[in-house]
Amino acid sequence: MLEILLTAIWILLPAYTPNNFAVITGGGKPIDLGKNFVDGRRILGNGKTFRGFLGGLAGGLLTGVIQYRIELLFGFSVFSAIPFLSALQLFFLLSFGSLLGDIAGSFIKRRIGIERGDKAPLLDQLDFLVVAYLMATLHESFWEIFTPETIVAGIIITPLLHRLINYMAYLLRLKNVPW
Repeated sequence: MLEILLTAIWILLPAYTPNNFAVITGGGKPIDLGKNFVDGRRILGNGKTFRGFLGGLAGGLLTGVIQYRIELLFGFSVFSAIPFLSALQLFFLLSFGSLLGDIAGSFIKRRIGIERGDKAPLLDQLDFLVVAYLMATLHESFWEIFTPETIVAGIIITPLLHRLINYMAYLLRLKNVPW
């Protein structure tokens, strides 16, 4: 059971890290260009920016490349069981899917009247993960790396990890709210 959880976390790092990198690199022009949707509310809001999206994508790719090198260095293989360029494509799909899922979550939150930074239980914790999984299924090696057990483990552990990391960021005064 522990091995499945640790493997799930390992293979999801390229999906877990992009939104953190987006926060660090973000700012600037919002993706929705400040426009409102037909309901009169912002499409996404100021928190989703082009710079953050690109920074998040680069961060997710970097995370995957580092993981690949760690596997080679320490002699175990998950991602390194496939050729590097193929793994890079998978890292891209996981990172891009994560960011796209977060954007979709923001779009849904705006439609139902939840403002930026307000709680949206499970939506906040799983939007990025579901879309990252969906995007990654486009990769030819998805089922070689992801098993049904690690997929379910990811769905179970992600809300807990999300809550823990956000609370730690709150304690460190990196976030204004603990969720």
